[in-house]
Amino acid sequence: MSMTQCGGKGVKEVPTDQGTRGTAPIAPGWRSTAGPAAWDDTATDNGVRDPWRTTAPRRDSVIYSPGVLMRDEGDRMLPELRAAVRNIELANLGMNRTTVTEQTERVLESDGMLGEVYCAWLAILALHYTGDLVSADAQCERLARDPVWAASPRHQDLLTVLRAHSSLMSGDAGGACDLLRSALSRRTPALPTCLAVAWLIEALVDLGELDQAHRMLLDHEFAGRLSPHLPDRVHVLAARGALHMAVGRFRHAIDDYTACGRILTTFNVVNSAVVSWRSKAAFGALAVQRYDLALALAEDELIAARKWGSARGMGIALHAVAMARRDETSTGLLEEAVQLLDLGRARTELMQALYDLGSMQVERKDVAGGRSRLEAAGEVARECGNTFWAERVRPALERLGDSDSSRALTPQELKIAQLARAGYSNRRIAETLFLAVRTVEFHLSGAYRKLEISGRRELVTALG
Repeated sequence: MSMTQCGGKGVKEVPTDQGTRGTAPIAPGWRSTAGPAAWDDTATDNGVRDPWRTTAPRRDSVIYSPGVLMRDEGDRMLPELRAAVRNIELANLGMNRTTVTEQTERVLESDGMLGEVYCAWLAILALHYTGDLVSADAQCERLARDPVWAASPRHQDLLTVLRAHSSLMSGDAGGACDLLRSALSRRTPALPTCLAVAWLIEALVDLGELDQAHRMLLDHEFAGRLSPHLPDRVHVLAARGALHMAVGRFRHAIDDYTACGRILTTFNVVNSAVVSWRSKAAFGALAVQRYDLALALAEDELIAARKWGSARGMGIALHAVAMARRDETSTGLLEEAVQLLDLGRARTELMQALYDLGSMQVERKDVAGGRSRLEAAGEVARECGNTFWAERVRPALERLGDSDSSRALTPQELKIAQLARAGYSNRRIAETLFLAVRTVEFHLSGAYRKLEISGRRELVTALG
């Protein structure tokens, strides 16, 4: 029996005399015949022993989750763990998001969950997949205050990684970097190091810190061919693909993202909430003028995202489809993507979609609309503390100048401002126009800025 450990200098294989059993990482929180489980401080028997048995499991019997590969051992698991595993399996298949959300909440509310670190890990990841970052963050805060979790450095470091992932998903790449660096610096044996490094690289790319991202890749020996036994190879490939995209190595990015997709497919993972590899590969394909490939990838992801139903996933996929089509439907698709990404709190993807929408509107002679969207992209970047994207937006705005027409309200801003002037609350406006409240707030802020007023009381005078 052996574990594959991702250390600071690449992948180290612990010697094994069990043949293929040494190729599979042992599930955190599980028991094995080799000794205590990596994430179990007390190594108490939870009714699950040696989930990998005496030979490597068939690929179709393995359930994928970041941080570990696992087998559903049915009645040999505690009920809470069995439910958490089932939720991850449904999430991987992109099925029954509402059911996954409800069942995950039950798992997290159960008395037995607090003693099951692995159960909590899976449950909070499931919340990330559903897009419910607010609940995921609240659960992390609750666990951090629990006496058992507070007393365990291992438990605390795993919570740190989960918090970092939530920060990364919500656009706080700087916060994610700080959390992941903190966790990695402590070198906790139980930490899923490869996963933490992969998410750190993605966060650095989002911030435009490409030299640091490349250094992380080299330090952990992720720049060359990856071992098939590398823990969390899927996320390492996705992170490396993001870096390739950022530095203009588009063909390498396509290769890494499609390799990521092939691995996920072998584990029956079709949900883009796990890794949105198709849409990312689609942008790489567009950059090298492989338009048919880009459209096929983007539309495949949109089908999967709509089946799952999370606002974040649908927004990401719609952005890719809009850019791949590049036709008369594209601006409408991008508008829809912006609304969904705003609703899903996906601020990094939101500012990217706003930037592309603004640039497309300017190309199509809608300078006022384009300026509004570019300004919004810059505003989101500043809210996220992302100076890289704020600086990227600035020259695009400067090229437009400051003509009077650029200060005109967009049709959506005008409609919302008129309803606000009529006395509608933001929530009522959202219900009337079928928008998210945050979207209404976003458009009203843009209207106030253009009209040079401080709030809705001045709308009567400003709009006439």
